[in-house]
Amino acid sequence: MTSAAELHLRAMHNTITILMRLLLGIFAIAITAGACTPAANYKSERDEVMKFHDVVMEDHGKLIDNQMKLDTLLKSLPALKTTYPELDTLKEKEAMKDTQGRLNRAEDLMNDWMHKFEPDVTGKSDAEAVAYFKSERIRIGRVDSVYKSEIRLSNTYLSKFRK
Repeated sequence: MTSAAELHLRAMHNTITILMRLLLGIFAIAITAGACTPAANYKSERDEVMKFHDVVMEDHGKLIDNQMKLDTLLKSLPALKTTYPELDTLKEKEAMKDTQGRLNRAEDLMNDWMHKFEPDVTGKSDAEAVAYFKSERIRIGRVDSVYKSEIRLSNTYLSKFRK
């Protein structure tokens, strides 16, 4: 015959066993879910940097176009004076050279980034490569900001010579 205490102990043991199995099941699910979550992949980070670079290079054409327009205007200042008699050619020459210089510096930033960018990460761990490409994404983002700003400013300046 079993006593009430023995029955109580068996019930507690069964409850503890069920709880332990439940916790182990939850733990196994958590580990499996964590294993299914993709770790940061340097190749996808590198691809993102390269895609963003390609977007910035689309703006590069606009930057070059504005540089060429400014160059043409600088060479044709006497003709501009005829079209715009109120034009202070000395002041405009300085403004054109300043605008052109800012565009050149923006282009230099891109060239500098491209020369320093290293897509080959041989010798780096996956984590180091991911960190490198994330930092490069930030750097090319800064170049993009400068490009957009200088293109916008030069477009505004050049718009006063369109009739």
